[in-house]
Amino acid sequence: MRLLAIFGLGFLAACSGAPAVEITAVRETVAVASSGDAADDPTIWLAPDPLDSLVLGTDKQAGLYAYNLDGSIAQHIPAGRVNNVDLRYDFALPGPRRDIAVASDRTNIGLAVFLIDPETRHVEAWPTIPVADVADPYGACLYQSESGALYAFLTDKEPGTVVQLLLRYEGEGVISGTEVRRFATGSTTEGCVADDRTGRLYIAEENVALWSIGAEPDAGTELTHFADVDGRFLVADAEGVAIIPRGDAGGWLIVSSQGDSRYVTYDLDTGEPALRFAVVDGALDGTSHTDGLDVFPLPLGPEFPEGVFVVQDDEEDSGGQNFKLIDLRDIRAALSTAEE
Repeated sequence: MRLLAIFGLGFLAACSGAPAVEITAVRETVAVASSGDAADDPTIWLAPDPLDSLVLGTDKQAGLYAYNLDGSIAQHIPAGRVNNVDLRYDFALPGPRRDIAVASDRTNIGLAVFLIDPETRHVEAWPTIPVADVADPYGACLYQSESGALYAFLTDKEPGTVVQLLLRYEGEGVISGTEVRRFATGSTTEGCVADDRTGRLYIAEENVALWSIGAEPDAGTELTHFADVDGRFLVADAEGVAIIPRGDAGGWLIVSSQGDSRYVTYDLDTGEPALRFAVVDGALDGTSHTDGLDVFPLPLGPEFPEGVFVVQDDEEDSGGQNFKLIDLRDIRAALSTAEE
């Protein structure tokens, strides 16, 4: 067990929630250029050489950043007010392989599209896919079906409408999004993540609950309760969600408990709480009031041999907003200890 990284699993008192384990960040990105409420949601792109991988992070006032793993800026893509970002690999296009990232686009009211060239690491913005009858695109995530079809989920901030789109290349530089399903939670909803292994979608209704539903378009519209925003384990707002996988179907759902600057995990099989933790000051400053987050569970070089947990930090020590990278081993160690 890596005791220095998790302070001997010492407990951190929470002002409104249950006790939390202390963990520290290993790396941080340069702050986004916009001031105030700006950085929002990250995801990790795996390069052919893992050391060349990128952290994609949204500046919800001014586009998308691509960061190197050391936190430096590799590229800034002006793309308007993009909020949540997710990606999948080897999108069906003619010619050389391209990977795809999408983001909720509040400027153009739809789904922003970016293609990534694995050879050059270059991120290219493509035309936004317009989405009808959506007022304020908020959350976004992708799902790769066993059939090979790629779907995007886009949430409308109020009243928590979720639109599922089938993404396809139509030729002549056009990627389309055909609506195949629409359902709603009932109130503000942003964070979502799809588990490609099991075909389940998990959604955070910020002040109410975590929900799950089948990710295939024929799975109906009835949501299944997963966990409550109870003010103790999970404190409103429930924001970013991601999955720490274990085996072919198991693992944990991890959620930002924004109201008390904590992160909470739930057993995917049972929905039972497993662990609460905080990212505290160490060599780098800790995190607070996190919006988006993501988990990448594969090796990314010597600093992240089992993967990385990346989170938005509402106020880093220079006063701006950036993204913090946490060694996934520390979280797995804390989960293992909590299971004993």
